Amino acid sequence: MIDSFQGQHRFLSNFYPVEMTINGITYPTAEHVYQAHKSKDLDIRKHVAKLERPGMAKSFGRTIDLREDWEEIKIPLMREILTIKFNNKRPELRNMLLNTLPYKLVEGNYWHDNFWGYCNCDKCAYIPHENKMNHLGRLLMEIRDNLTH
Repeated sequence: MIDSFQGQHRFLSNFYPVEMTINGITYPTAEHVYQAHKSKDLDIRKHVAKLERPGMAKSFGRTIDLREDWEEIKIPLMREILTIKFNNKRPELRNMLLNTLPYKLVEGNYWHDNFWGYCNCDKCAYIPHENKMNHLGRLLMEIRDNLTH
């Protein structure tokens, strides 16, 4: 199992620098894209795209009034972002993702994110394993599987 998107596996993190252009706006990381799309407002998206670091985009994303369909689109949006990140135009990233086979990918963290990842801190130890959803890890494995077919 790969249970941390740090070090040699940092490329799996949404904070990893990978420039992406979506609808005419160029973003420096997947995190920027995700946070920007919490809003339909192009000015907000452009503002997020210009933020210097992914942590800044994440912090700013917490202040955005969420679009009305956010809960329905956030997982499909992340799937689309990750598909773009690991597409054939980026063979080095695609190959690094493929080289994680056959390991299970778990976005292990300490910041209590049990939706996108799996928090291993003492505070979250009581949360049943099945409630730690690891959607980011699951989507990465789905994309990896699609790349092998």
